[in-house]
Amino acid sequence: MNTVKKIFFPVTVCVLLSFTMSCITTPVCFAPSSTPVTSKSVVQKLGKTEGSDSTWSFLGLWMWGRPDIEAAMKEAQQKKGGNALVDVRCYRTFRWFVLVGVTTVNVEGEAVRVTERP
Repeated sequence: MNTVKKIFFPVTVCVLLSFTMSCITTPVCFAPSSTPVTSKSVVQKLGKTEGSDSTWSFLGLWMWGRPDIEAAMKEAQQKKGGNALVDVRCYRTFRWFVLVGVTTVNVEGEAVRVTERP
């Protein structure tokens, strides 16, 4: 009977903590490219890449900064050395813990190098 009490308390605490944490992911944008490429030509495809930008909040009310999609796009471009992204997908993830939350903006796409057409 003593071992049941020893196991019951930690299991109960874990179950109650799991109710105070959650995660939601929502799509933000889908775009054919991060910059207008009508007068430009793709010189080189550099591969799939991704970037993100995050911020913290307290009780879901006070946020320190804002997650920036442009910063996430720049990070994704710099990872592969490109100057544009094609087939861009953006989504936002909210994660809540007991008192704090984290909001993250993720950008995925294919990094490319583009130049002006002659």
